[in-house]
Amino acid sequence: MFDLHTHNKAADWRDNAVVNLNTEDDFSPFRRFSLGIHPWEVDESWQQKLQQLKILVDNLIKRKNTSFAAIGEIGIDRLKGGQIDIQIACFEEQLRLAESCAKPVIIHCTRAFDLVLESLKKMRFDGPVVFHGFRGKPELAAQLMTKGYYLSFGTKFNAESLKLAYEEKRMFLETDDSGADIAEVYESAGRVLNISPTDIFVPGIFTL
Repeated sequence: MFDLHTHNKAADWRDNAVVNLNTEDDFSPFRRFSLGIHPWEVDESWQQKLQQLKILVDNLIKRKNTSFAAIGEIGIDRLKGGQIDIQIACFEEQLRLAESCAKPVIIHCTRAFDLVLESLKKMRFDGPVVFHGFRGKPELAAQLMTKGYYLSFGTKFNAESLKLAYEEKRMFLETDDSGADIAEVYESAGRVLNISPTDIFVPGIFTL
């Protein structure tokens, strides 16, 4: 049972998860991890944070660290994020960084899908894109998947969107910061999909 995105660094299933870390964390215990500047952390010092991130990513790439799985979570948040123009600038620079190191991006998006899609188009980002914690309606899910993007669902989700994403083979499952076990999320998805949790297919873009 693969956990696309978790903040739980002590989880028993973390060897089969992408653990969200920051630049100050010790990476060695984790089989897969992601790094990025969360939109809630974007402030006037974002350029210094970005430079620190770039140096770290460059070192990981030079050392051929295969555990470094993705840039994320990154994105835009109209509710809890700071100044929108700064969020956009930081997001676009991290898209550029992901492009340069050929990594997928894990996106946090709250009431800002228009801005996120605009930036993805502007930057011509063509790597794998996963919208994590997706709770949107099927119409939005279809719009995102038409562009080739993936959706990741947590403990709360729109059942019709989850079914649509599964049919398109663009569905991931995650625990995020919920404190839930990934098995619980798979069980919830299995009930919606009417299949055994152990039979649920997830794309292999993060497989090592």
